[in-house]
Amino acid sequence: TVREALRAVHDLERLATRIAIGSANPRDLYALRTSLEVLPMVADALGELGDKALGRQLAKRLDCCEDVASLVAVRLVDDPPAGPSTKAVIREGCDGRLDELRSARAEGKGFIAALETTERERTGITSLKVGFNKVFGYFIEVSKSNLAKVPEHYQRKQTLTNAERFITPELKEFEETVLGAEEKIGALEQDLFVTLRQEVASEAERLRASADVLATLDALAALADVAARGGWIRPVVDDGLVLEVRHGRHPVIEALQPDVHFVPNDVYLDGGEHSIKLVTGPNM
Repeated sequence: TVREALRAVHDLERLATRIAIGSANPRDLYALRTSLEVLPMVADALGELGDKALGRQLAKRLDCCEDVASLVAVRLVDDPPAGPSTKAVIREGCDGRLDELRSARAEGKGFIAALETTERERTGITSLKVGFNKVFGYFIEVSKSNLAKVPEHYQRKQTLTNAERFITPELKEFEETVLGAEEKIGALEQDLFVTLRQEVASEAERLRASADVLATLDALAALADVAARGGWIRPVVDDGLVLEVRHGRHPVIEALQPDVHFVPNDVYLDGGEHSIKLVTGPNM
């Protein structure tokens, strides 16, 4: 159960360091959140070990940092992009200014469609198009055969081979709103993400302490796993001079040659009559 719970945990110590030095990206914070959300399962698994001193000790030291996980979950979207992208990073509802800018951007597509319909009806130019490109921004395009129908308030913006492009005060105002919103959204999202990262960075010591417990637990659970699968036993260690191994096997050789039966060996050494073993042949 412990091994299964740990499977979903990322390298907490590395993540905490990246966050503390300000180099963590949104995906790093998301990995931190998903890792922390598993820690209560780890704590429960430790509790199931019963009255074992080591289990109690690790459980007592393990800080699940549920408040940190909740903070990231509330502010950061699920599965965010690692870097600059058209995909949102900050959740809707976290910041009123950001929500307003996003609404302005979202309303843009509807505005363009409505404007195109309105202008076609107003001018009688059925082929009139409202478009956008990164160089010239938004424009109203009219074929040269229809230039006589162009209203006086249209301002020429670009001349093409077979058409003219215009802009109106209404379209200009919309352009400033939408393009300004796009730029402001990127800057505001970055500011909000940096603020979130700084808040999480203030808990770096707690994260590292939990990472230390998890590292210990992971190592011990891994050893327990291979011991159970390989039939290993815990040695009895004391201050005497006797080294006695009964039916000893070699874990590496067994793993490298799973189809070959390994013949167990006994070893006995003490400080008296059996103090030297001379190994000859290929094993030397």
